[in-house]
Amino acid sequence: MTAITANLDGLGERIERNKAQAELVQRMRNYSKSTDVALVIPKTRSDDVRWLQEHLQTQPNTTPFIYSMSRKREPDLLVPHSSRGREVSAYLSYIIDYYDKLPPFSIFIHAGETQRHNDLFGPKTKIVLENLRLEAVDAKGYVNLRCLHSPGCPSHVHPNSPTEIDIKNHDTRAFFAQIYTELFGADTPVPDVIGGICCAQFAVSRDQIRRRPKSDYIRMMNWVDKKSKQMVDSYGVGWVFEVVWHVVFSMEDVYCPVYEQCRCDNYGWCGPLSSGESFMPITLGNETKVNG
Repeated sequence: MTAITANLDGLGERIERNKAQAELVQRMRNYSKSTDVALVIPKTRSDDVRWLQEHLQTQPNTTPFIYSMSRKREPDLLVPHSSRGREVSAYLSYIIDYYDKLPPFSIFIHAGETQRHNDLFGPKTKIVLENLRLEAVDAKGYVNLRCLHSPGCPSHVHPNSPTEIDIKNHDTRAFFAQIYTELFGADTPVPDVIGGICCAQFAVSRDQIRRRPKSDYIRMMNWVDKKSKQMVDSYGVGWVFEVVWHVVFSMEDVYCPVYEQCRCDNYGWCGPLSSGESFMPITLGNETKVNG
């Protein structure tokens, strides 16, 4: 390949990427009450979102909300309230900005076409989205897109009993009780154990988001942007929220759905298992059952 050919190929790719992003921006601007699903996406300049534009061609009632996370903001993309915490700032900014006009479902994902967090259908997020059962989101309120328990379950942090090593090393776990109080309010008891499925990709219903008042999310955003600087760096902010996202959305402090039931509820992958058991996927108004 000659240098000229390589340059032309690179130029062609940039044109395609810019065209796809322009179409996504137009789709954002056309957000209306007909939208059923929001895709909330933090994006850096290096992220290629052509896969997203392709995915949305078959999803007429889905709207992307793309936040520019690079130091030099990308024109026409949404601007988060802070640059700290990686995806945290984008996710909380979306909730604050659209709290009064949320669609029925909001799915929070990373911008890259592939993610190592995706565990059931391979790394491509597009396939995860195509198989996700919104009935499960409607019934549960909050659904992590991942089902594997490790890391995070059954316990991730013990806020009230940090280890001596954590204290000596000034690890975030050493003052997690204080962080918890600042995020969720001084009147909220600090749990002894927090456990939840990794990582920061999940779907939440409108009603579940609104179980908290908007002021709660503003308080969290204030911690991310200001108060957290005394405790953790930007990466640390992201880690803190990976531990507590399920708590943010009003799930129990230890929320670790059974793996087989999780994949059945979320994706309709219900068996039969090698034991002969089959699972029934959850729907609104019906409790999850296991059939032998």
